[in-house]
Amino acid sequence: MASRRLKSNKQFRLVYSEGEKAAGGKVVIRYLKREGDGIFPGFVASKRIGKACQRNRAKRLMREIFRRLEERITAKNLWIVFIASFSPRENTFQEILEDVEGSLARAGLLSPNE
Repeated sequence: MASRRLKSNKQFRLVYSEGEKAAGGKVVIRYLKREGDGIFPGFVASKRIGKACQRNRAKRLMREIFRRLEERITAKNLWIVFIASFSPRENTFQEILEDVEGSLARAGLLSPNE
């Protein structure tokens, strides 16, 4: 499945203002069901995470987690923003994956693991 991304500030603000929230301990997920075709992800890491290299690593980790879970996401017309609230130095990939998986499942956006 080819995925596109959220890029403009306007798109992110729309998800924040009109979308729903599923918060985990390490990643906060904001999502908005939209008309159209496809899942549009966006990835955010604030300066509270650390220096630029740490923020970039956090976004790379979240992108890889999205790639692994994309086929299991049940809603097919969705804008979804992943907001990092973890330090990549202090958390393993598996911990972050389980947190995102749990948040998506609680929001009703993820099919059971096959």
